[in-house]
Amino acid sequence: MSWIRLRVYRSRPYRAWFRNLDIKTQRIIDARIDIARRDGILIKHKLLDQETSLYEFKWDSGLRVYFSLLQDKDGNFLLLLQGGNKNSQKENIGSAKNVILKAVRSILGKKKKIEEK
Repeated sequence: MSWIRLRVYRSRPYRAWFRNLDIKTQRIIDARIDIARRDGILIKHKLLDQETSLYEFKWDSGLRVYFSLLQDKDGNFLLLLQGGNKNSQKENIGSAKNVILKAVRSILGKKKKIEEK
């Protein structure tokens, strides 16, 4: 059996949200992210939008972390986009989609500049 190791990147909105959580909640989230990074196993996740590759990690407490699975020349990576809870789900999904679009524009812009040289 081969394992897929994932690089993990955290967007600014995700980092800002995460910093405001209590230590216990941060550790719960980090444990699941570490399993994904180390073993390539995504626990309790759901595809929300195929076009943007938007997924969510869910916890029974209502906690949500929105992420995208992407690939570049170096392999697969997980981009943590936004976090929240069930009550703010609609708003957080909209924010997560905006982060994906900005990231893709940024990546494409850099690629275009490299190709032009």
